[in-house]
Amino acid sequence: MTLGAGAGAPISGSTTSRLGASVALCAGLWLALVATGLLTRPLMPIDETRYVSVAWEMWVGGDTLVPHLNGEVYGHKPPLLFWLINLGWAVFGVSEMTARMVAPMFALGCLLLTTALARRLWPDRGDVAFTAPVILIGGIFWGTVATRTLFDMLLGFFTLACILGLVEARDRRDARGWLVFAIALGLGVLAKGPVIAVHVLPVALAAPLWAGSSGTRSWSAWYAGLATATVAGAAIALAWALPAAAAGGSEYGREILWSQTALRIAEPFGHARPWWLYVAATPVLFLPWSAWPPLWRALGSGRALIGDHGARFCLIWFVFAVIGLSFIGVRQPHYLIPSMPAGALLAAFALSNAAPAGRRMDWFVVGPIFAVVVAGTIALLVLQAWPGWANSAAWIKETDPLAALPVALAALVIASVRLIRWRLGVVRLAVAAVLVVAAGHVALRPHLGAAFDLEPLARHIAGAQNQGALVANVHKYHGQYQFLGRLSEPLAVTWQHGARQWAETHPDAKMIVSHRTLPEGLEPEFAQRFRGRVVAVWDAREVAKNDRIVIP
Repeated sequence: MTLGAGAGAPISGSTTSRLGASVALCAGLWLALVATGLLTRPLMPIDETRYVSVAWEMWVGGDTLVPHLNGEVYGHKPPLLFWLINLGWAVFGVSEMTARMVAPMFALGCLLLTTALARRLWPDRGDVAFTAPVILIGGIFWGTVATRTLFDMLLGFFTLACILGLVEARDRRDARGWLVFAIALGLGVLAKGPVIAVHVLPVALAAPLWAGSSGTRSWSAWYAGLATATVAGAAIALAWALPAAAAGGSEYGREILWSQTALRIAEPFGHARPWWLYVAATPVLFLPWSAWPPLWRALGSGRALIGDHGARFCLIWFVFAVIGLSFIGVRQPHYLIPSMPAGALLAAFALSNAAPAGRRMDWFVVGPIFAVVVAGTIALLVLQAWPGWANSAAWIKETDPLAALPVALAALVIASVRLIRWRLGVVRLAVAAVLVVAAGHVALRPHLGAAFDLEPLARHIAGAQNQGALVANVHKYHGQYQFLGRLSEPLAVTWQHGARQWAETHPDAKMIVSHRTLPEGLEPEFAQRFRGRVVAVWDAREVAKNDRIVIP
């Protein structure tokens, strides 16, 4: 099959209804994930609170060109996410929910683009277009990241748009595909930086390996189009970066034009991981599909996969992304999110190509995975009922017993996976995986609220600022209180070794200090748990006269 052959062919009624069913199913699963995430999980420090705080300072300060965090220029990430959050606030009003819906909306867009890409790669196989987005949202890791306020879903959306542009350029051989590629590339850079090139440029450069042969194909014209579109995409990003660099100062310009691009390739920036992280993590990232025997049997026909241009396209996309990301100094599992649709498409095509029938043994492979989840849930319920164990760890005591309900539903769904058609197996496994993600959120809801919700502390800080007090954070500050407290002023920052001297200089101030345990015999004006520690607000006079409050 030639890649994209028949892209303009009409879609049959059965295929249309099947695609409609897939979209409805994915939308329902997406809605379940989003509702669960929003209702059970606070904005998670440090990343989510930091990014929404940058958007908040953009909203309060009115500077949309140069992002700020705690009153200082913020050059670690491009501005598109912050712009979109501000756009949402302008339309719907300032709220946490509006900010937290931006990334999930792009996750929904990823599902729709995955369907569209499946249609372009395999126009004569409606099963692939039905199955691919279901596999994607049915991945436990992808479904968990989809509801978090991170940059990866934005990057994933624009990566898919770039890939669709490449297929369009190959099929139609006109400027439209390259125009889509250029716009998506530029917006992808504005979403998370030049790392989008790692996901899309290797695929574009390797076009002779996947695009098929054609007597009229001029590869020189292809690479000229790629070069032109890449330059145009870079120009879109530079239309922001150059004025921002001039407005933000030389250090900020160096940060966004150099430090956050070239230096990240060689330096880990506190996220050091082994070079083989993505290779080792791939089976885990694709659970439960990587443990599903019908998919193993379908992928066993490796020669047939390599012989298909669409499958080869997805394989090149994913493999080169893994290789490219492995050479970058900063390695995090969620950085692979933009190329996970390639794995979903490849799995969907393999299943469609082999049409594996269910076997009785399949349950004995997949079943134990969910049996462990069920057994773990039962164990937590028993531990909660046993006072000695429940008091030994806060998270055990705070686990919500209601999590047993989605776990039980997932167990019932997975129990029916054996001896059925593979399409229903995909649907039921995806539903079970989403239920497991929901169960995890419900189970941890009380613990996440008690140990990670910083809004009470942020509101206290806002009250102190409203009364005219200067507030300082002892140790590095990540902006975690700015949006949660709707702060209009930045916090002062001091370090442990200089905290007492700072307190003596500012006796009327308040100081935020993190403790393993509160100093015995001393009472702060406010304190709450955070990540197994206690964060307290102290009067500066108290800090100045008690060396037990801040220990260098």
